[in-house]
Amino acid sequence: FAALMLEADKYIGYPFVYGASNPKDGFDCSGFVSWVFIHSGVYNTGRRGATGLHTLCTEVEPDDVRPGDLVFFHGTMGPDVKGITHVGIYVGNHMMIHAGDPIGFADLEDEKWQKYFDCYGRLPIEEDAE
Repeated sequence: FAALMLEADKYIGYPFVYGASNPKDGFDCSGFVSWVFIHSGVYNTGRRGATGLHTLCTEVEPDDVRPGDLVFFHGTMGPDVKGITHVGIYVGNHMMIHAGDPIGFADLEDEKWQKYFDCYGRLPIEEDAE
């Protein structure tokens, strides 16, 4: 988790740019999450969209969520866009870091995020790997 946060913190304040996935061009939600996991050395997700990141994960019950897990949302792009539409990284205490506009932290207990919450997910990271 410390490695994730070290990488993610570098981009706080960067603008949201739909379809972008690097510091030069900016980030959308999945571009940010993918970049942080890859460049922190924690897990090579490849460049995936929010749905693609969701398919890599095992769902986690809210009582079992821990920092570094992903948090997924549906409906954030309007009623015509189905499925997972937003993703962030859970940081603890009902907070996530994500590519909002700008990149920063958000309170998952806020009504906006509660309305669109879908699930938490955990990437298949080997905790005991050297």
